[in-house]
Amino acid sequence: MPCRAVALSTVLAAALGAAALLLTTPPADPARASAESAGEMFVCEQVESRYPQVFGRTCGPGRWGPISDFTVIDRRDDGTYRCQSGWAEGPVRISGQNCRPQRG
Repeated sequence: MPCRAVALSTVLAAALGAAALLLTTPPADPARASAESAGEMFVCEQVESRYPQVFGRTCGPGRWGPISDFTVIDRRDDGTYRCQSGWAEGPVRISGQNCRPQRG
């Protein structure tokens, strides 16, 4: 009987672990998935769009210098913008030119 209890508790622990993983994994987002495969992605705390330009503040990853073929995502509402060229100033700001909205 003790072996059976150990086996049952092992199966139960594995099932609870799998359930916890499913609950903490975010759902698949097709727009974000296509953005990730298209080039570099910057997630910003604040994004302002003035088409065809997009400006982001407090962005990650912190990269410096000219950038091209990238995506800017607004963390507040998941607005996604695809840009052809731009400039990154570390985690402080991103400016993108020739951008178009993907979502948001």
